[in-house]
Parts: sequence; structure tokens; C-alpha cells
Amino acid sequence: MAVEKIVVGRNREDLKEFGIRGTAFIGKHIVGEGEESHLTNALQMDVTRPHVLLICGKRGTGKSYSGAVIAEEIALLPPQVRNNLSVLMFDTMGIYWSMKQPNTKDAALLRKWGMKPRGLPIKLFVPKGYVKSYKEAGVSVDAPLTLPAGELTATDWILTFGFSPIDEYGIVIERIIKAVKERNGSYYSINDIVFAIQADKKIDSKIKDALVNRFLAAMEWGIFEKTGTPVNDLFQPGVISVIDVSHYMSVSQGWSVKGMLVGLLARKIFQKRLMARKAEEFEVMSGERKKTVPMVWMLIDECHQFLPSTGQTAASEPLHTIIKQGREPGISLLMITQRPNRLHEDALAQADLVISHRLTAKADLEALRGVMQTYMLDDIQEYINTLPRTKGAAIVLDDNSERIYAVQVRPRLTWHAGGSPSALKKKSLFD
Repeated sequence: MAVEKIVVGRNREDLKEFGIRGTAFIGKHIVGEGEESHLTNALQMDVTRPHVLLICGKRGTGKSYSGAVIAEEIALLPPQVRNNLSVLMFDTMGIYWSMKQPNTKDAALLRKWGMKPRGLPIKLFVPKGYVKSYKEAGVSVDAPLTLPAGELTATDWILTFGFSPIDEYGIVIERIIKAVKERNGSYYSINDIVFAIQADKKIDSKIKDALVNRFLAAMEWGIFEKTGTPVNDLFQPGVISVIDVSHYMSVSQGWSVKGMLVGLLARKIFQKRLMARKAEEFEVMSGERKKTVPMVWMLIDECHQFLPSTGQTAASEPLHTIIKQGREPGISLLMITQRPNRLHEDALAQADLVISHRLTAKADLEALRGVMQTYMLDDIQEYINTLPRTKGAAIVLDDNSERIYAVQVRPRLTWHAGGSPSALKKKSLFD
């Protein structure tokens, strides 16, 4: 007799019509507490409808690992489902490029789960200015990533540089960007912005020098050009695209640069999917098939850096739009963070699925308590405390079924590059 599978994130109508088709195998249900626990039913998660999914947990508990498991599962769906979806992973820590390689180090563990190591044909994008350093490190880059300077708003630049729209620096940037757009349309470079600042005699010399220096620094980020990477290249049917922006950790205003990139791409994806949704509705009404871009799963690691609980980044407004309006155009947002209390309250409130690994900080537990407290019989800390002390153990809160499950996330098929380094090295097979 087959063990019944648990399905989260799927409404009754879809469950009745499709069963578990189009669901992702996340892991197995944990029954019992602590060392007395054991694994039972498979836990499947819907990935065919738009979701706002939060994955949280303290450092080293498996957050990024769990995010990669979901991406793997989407890539393993049957072609007739997979080709209607795409995955876009914003890699802030430089850990997802390794998904091209099979997880041979956990081959024995995978066998216990009835699985085998395998690599996936992900598409790795790296900012153009850093492609050479990746190749020198032996990492195969599929395409350079560039952004069109002309599609950034004055607010994007103001927030990225740490100014306010109402201070003297922000006011000058607003005026300069407007002037450059009037002169060049949307096709211009950072050099054009610098020239406009230098040529404007109304700008105080102190402000002028500060802004010129910042825009010249932006040129060194190695990502801005007059024309950028076509957004359709980033989310192709059935493809996992990894945008590795981890190199910006070493530059000044690194998180601001990442925020600008995430914000611009989030806006473009939302616009593309709005148009695609109209074409899809037309197809339903007329029966005439039109080629459209697929539905999108956006995975953002360290998401609290882009959607902070206080303040604003260049990514805040576009991500808020996706959180509140992304269901209609078919955009799912997967947010990963170790500090849920630092994530904007709207992002927490709109999450319909939560995977929480172990948390200990009081402020983070308080933030999580407010997400789905209406159907929780016990305190969330009690649920978390009953988990076995193993990496990948988590609780899943499903807003659709109003249920909470303990789960052991399955081992990855692809190589995990996010583990902590050690001064002690394991022996090679060739030692």
C-alpha cells in the first residue's frame, strides 16, 4: 500500500484535478520529537501557481540549500510543465554556480533516499566586468550580464548612492537624469551622465565633485552599458538562470549595487509577464496560440538586504509590486533570510508558504509568530524545538491548508558550494 503524500501550497480544486502533478518533492514528514523522530510521508509543494515563499533560519541550518532543492525540483518537472516555468536565482553569496555539478559527496545519502547525484544545465550570468576572474577560477560562465544605464530611474541612482530624493544631491541627480533622457532618450551611458554633471554650471563644485566620483565608481562596477542583456535571455522556458553578484561584496556600496540590479530586473520581469498574461488570456478566449515568456520563480538570497523592515533600497518598490500584484502575471517570489525580523512586514504578511529552519533569536521568532498565528495551537518556538538537531530539519507553514508540518528537506542532487570551510581536509580517494 502506497504511503499518501502530503501536498502544501495547492488549493482543493487543483488538488482534485491534478493530484500531485506539478509539485516539488521537498522532503519527508518528520513524526516524533528530537532523537525519537523518524521520516514518513513525502512532502510535495505546488510550484505551478504563483506563491510568495519565505525560507528562514539561523546561519548553517540549510536555508540556501532548501532554496536550491526547490529550483532542482522545478528543473526536473516533465517538459510539458517545466517549459511553462523559469527560475531566476539572484546569488548574493556565490554558491549556486556549482549546480552544474553532481553531488557526488553525498552519493550514499542520496541512495538512501532513492536518488542519484546529477548536475543540471543551469545558465550562469556574471557581471561583464567579472567574467574574466570567474574563468580564471575555473568557473564556466554562460553569458556576461549587463544593464542598460538608460533604464535606471533617478531614484535608483539616488538610493544606490545613499542620498535622499529631497537633499541637494538627490535633487541634482533628478535634474541631471531628466536632462540626459531629454537629450538621448533611453539610450545613453554613464559617461553621458558624467558629462552632463560637469557641463552644468548651476551645480555647486562640492556636489559636482561628489556626484562625478560616484558615477565614475559606478562605471567600475562592470555592469552598465548603453544596451543591456535582453531580459528574455534571463528567464527562458524550463531553464534555471543564476545571476551571480557575489563579487560586489568587495566593493563600496556593494549591497546598493545588488539592490539596483535586482530592482531593475524585477521591474522588467513584471512588465514582461503582464504582457504575457494578456497573450495567455487571448489564447484561452480565441484558441490561437501565441508565444509568450514563461511564468517566473524569482529566488533572492539574503532578501532582507533588498526589502528591509526600515528604510528603502532600489529594489524595494519593484519587489513590493511583485509581492502584492505578482499573482496575476504569474510571478513567484522565494525569499531567503536568516533575519526575518529585518524583512519588511508586508513581505512577511503576504507569504503563503513558510519553510523555517531553526531560529533562536527572540526578534526573529517574534517576526515569524505574526505570519500564520491564527491556526497555530502552540507557540512557534515549541514547534521548532521539537525538530531533530539535523541540518535541513524545518517546519512548513501552509497558509492554503492552514497546517503546519515538520519536514526533513531532501538531499540535493547538485553540488552544494555553500558549506562552511574547514582547516581539516577530508582525505582524497587518491591519497
